[in-house]
Amino acid sequence: MTAQPDHWNQHARQWNLIGPPLRPAAQDLRLLEMELRAWRERASAVSPRALLCGVTPEIAAMRWPTGTWLTAVDHSRPMIAGVWPASSAPGAAVCGNWLALPLAAASQDILVGDGCYSLLVGSARYAAFSTELRRVAADGALLLMRYFLRPERPEAQGAVIDDLHRGRIGNFHVFKWRLAMALHGSLEEGVRLGDIWNAWHEAVPDPARLAARLGWRVEVVNTISNYRGVDTRYSFPTLDEARRLLGDFEMVSMHTPDYELGARCPTLVMRPK
Repeated sequence: MTAQPDHWNQHARQWNLIGPPLRPAAQDLRLLEMELRAWRERASAVSPRALLCGVTPEIAAMRWPTGTWLTAVDHSRPMIAGVWPASSAPGAAVCGNWLALPLAAASQDILVGDGCYSLLVGSARYAAFSTELRRVAADGALLLMRYFLRPERPEAQGAVIDDLHRGRIGNFHVFKWRLAMALHGSLEEGVRLGDIWNAWHEAVPDPARLAARLGWRVEVVNTISNYRGVDTRYSFPTLDEARRLLGDFEMVSMHTPDYELGARCPTLVMRPK
């Protein structure tokens, strides 16, 4: 039996080669900070308790309300060891399961995540995550979640590849997400990472040549090799699916960034019902 590649260990090693929209851009962070300031003005919590799902370093090190204690929960020890900004985050990171958070009920005033639902596949797991977030959310809590959304009308794989070769895509990470979404099945199926790599390899047998022509760093282009042979699946809900599976949260507003592919990367501002 062939061993599966260690996807998350490799992801941690190449983190510095990953960029927006896979990581939050400056305007995503400004939005989070703006929403936190507005929440702080109306909230009564003196020392807010905050949950970060994952260890996204830009979010961990952003400006949190004074007195905040941040707990980041990530399932991958390599990600915690390699990515968590321990010296600049107002709290600690722990290894844990988002569907069984190591936190007490009604204990968190602020809950933040970046693309978290895309690491789950299927409506049952989406609902379970929403339920767990609601369990740990205190009354009056604020939930800020950036989503990666596939369009209601699927984009053809051939159109994505054509735009790539014609130089119509601004960076490799935009291309990678567009290709992943074009290969996506239903929410119950998601997209297998190994299939993304197979489609890429068939379309671009000489990545170094393409990178040189487009002016992209070949090291960044080669990050897709982390998908080779990997059975892990990602999922990208439609906006309707995302809203339907919020559980006992209600959406207050949605902010859509104006960077490339920003329409598929909105941040939803939510509160407990």
